[in-house]
Amino acid sequence: MSRRLCHVFRVRDPEKYAAEHSSVWPEIDQLLRSLNFTDYDIYLHGDLVISFIEVEDYEAAAAQYNASPDAIRWEEHWGDELIVGDLEEGTNWPMPLRHVWSLNSPDSS
Repeated sequence: MSRRLCHVFRVRDPEKYAAEHSSVWPEIDQLLRSLNFTDYDIYLHGDLVISFIEVEDYEAAAAQYNASPDAIRWEEHWGDELIVGDLEEGTNWPMPLRHVWSLNSPDSS
């Protein structure tokens, strides 16, 4: 079963972040797909980044991503550009936001 998550963090240079994400490195795109990310959307509001992901096994995907040489290069490329608050233990990714409601959840009708 896939899991949907939302992460929020800030960036020092929003225009650079937007420009560089207009063409994510092909090896990162391929890596995310190979790790069963079925959806990954990023929104930018000023310096605030909001990302929505859907992935089959979040913890396993995060561990494999974090161990990938391509992902390590991608993350090092961003260096101090990202301003991330708390990191989730076990994934070392930004703490996911708490989901409170969905139009498509069984109990929302």
